[in-house]
Amino acid sequence: MFTVGLTGGVAAGKTTATKFFESEGIHVIDADIISRDLQLKGKQGYINIVKKLGTKILDSNKEIDRKKIRDLAFNNLKLKQWLEDLMHPLIQQEVLEQFKNVKSSWVIYSAPLWSKKNIFDRTLVVGTTKELQIKRIMERNNCSESEAIKIIENQITSNQRYCFATDLIMNDEDIKKFKRKLKFYFDLYTCLANEQKN
Repeated sequence: MFTVGLTGGVAAGKTTATKFFESEGIHVIDADIISRDLQLKGKQGYINIVKKLGTKILDSNKEIDRKKIRDLAFNNLKLKQWLEDLMHPLIQQEVLEQFKNVKSSWVIYSAPLWSKKNIFDRTLVVGTTKELQIKRIMERNNCSESEAIKIIENQITSNQRYCFATDLIMNDEDIKKFKRKLKFYFDLYTCLANEQKN
């Protein structure tokens, strides 16, 4: 199976990219979505998080308030590490299950971050400028510039992320140009996947 690892910084355009590839019929295994699903009421992540942090981190529907969790983790490195240690094995298990059910000719594994242990046929990194990241985060999260900068600074740097790339797309223009770039890589990966089969 030809695999593409897809990553990008916050508000770089990773979600737009995964939706584009899905619209072209490519199976996307998204670690962010898996993580969110595992934290829904009754799931293992939910049970463990509520057990540790109590009901104060729940919203009015008794679901985990992701903003509250994010704010707590940003201000408490030990809690951030605990959350990662809890979620990563659960995510990994679900990812392996999803890989068994891939129907498309190649597959994308999308995650905000991976280690050098993750091996893919190609790695596509979506990048953008820090100015655009800040603007998009402020609009998306309805937060201040300083909060947006803090969110960015809690991630690895763009240069560290670019080191993983075999392919790099800059999403710093309009959406049509971004999708044209994505189409180029869709065609390339489809071609490479067919070559691998033959």
